[in-house]
Amino acid sequence: MSLHLIFAIVLVAIIGFASHRASLCSVRAVAEVMSSRTAYMLASFGKAALWACLVSGILIFATGGLATPGLAREPAALVLMGGFVFGVGAAINGGCSLSTLQHLADGELAMGLTLLGFVISVAGWDSVDMQMAISRVTPLPSFWAEPSVWAGVLIAALACAGIWELIRVLRVGDDTPPRWRQRLVAPAYRLSTAALLMGVSGGILFGGYGAWTYTNFLRTEAGSWLGASMPPAAGHGLLLLALLGGMVLSALQRGSFRVRLGAPIELARRFGGGLLMGLGGALIPGGNDTLLLVAIPSLSPVALGAFVSMLLGIAAVMLVMRRVTGAPLVVRCVGDRCD
Repeated sequence: MSLHLIFAIVLVAIIGFASHRASLCSVRAVAEVMSSRTAYMLASFGKAALWACLVSGILIFATGGLATPGLAREPAALVLMGGFVFGVGAAINGGCSLSTLQHLADGELAMGLTLLGFVISVAGWDSVDMQMAISRVTPLPSFWAEPSVWAGVLIAALACAGIWELIRVLRVGDDTPPRWRQRLVAPAYRLSTAALLMGVSGGILFGGYGAWTYTNFLRTEAGSWLGASMPPAAGHGLLLLALLGGMVLSALQRGSFRVRLGAPIELARRFGGGLLMGLGGALIPGGNDTLLLVAIPSLSPVALGAFVSMLLGIAAVMLVMRRVTGAPLVVRCVGDRCD
């Protein structure tokens, strides 16, 4: 195993650990907006994307290209549709792509059905698309790939904002080193801390390794079975294991791991949600992890539109569930932490 791959595994494990500690989830972010009229978690996603944008921008700008660029689907209307369908599936499932792994790491085995449904739908779409030629996949254009004055100006502006945010996050006052160790193993991370760790790690991965996300791995793996895409790069599967491993480590350390199978209705929800998430992930292509840490940092307007469409899909399902059950999902955040 090369040092290059080992470094990537460590970075992905950090993303897994941090996202699990902050319980970051697009479904919870929409629920916070709808139930509490605040958007702290949604803002943390924006911060993570901006951190990834800054770091990957510097790396790509400096080296003049990507190891493996992200992918875009044409026509763009399918991407926007995919975002909405993915959001509907995530709301039914009860978690987005990262949250699915977080729950699985906590011992909720039913989330394995979500991943199964995801892979089945991706393979199904690829099979239909190969026969009917509905769309085509092209390399995702990156704003950073072509050196320009505007790219330099944007990097400088993001760097200034990043320094201000870093000082705010790292401000420790009179805290002593043991306090820092306590923060490292705290049962819940601040949203800004998780966004920093995820964004910087994701930016390094994207700038140095390309489209690394786990939904991209599942999509390319399923597509390769049918000859619709090239198989994932060697070692890409290890990054998925590292992401899940970081989450499992977090769950074990804070004592939240408990094996649960789930009731039949829950199993049906997970599988059905996974099927819709897979269809949306095939159209985007990728999940919300790919949008946040790969596509949006490339400054793709279509990717941003797909993310907004995903949020609308989640909100639509939540409105229906609120009307049907009368018991909406409530998420309360105070400052930089959520319950």
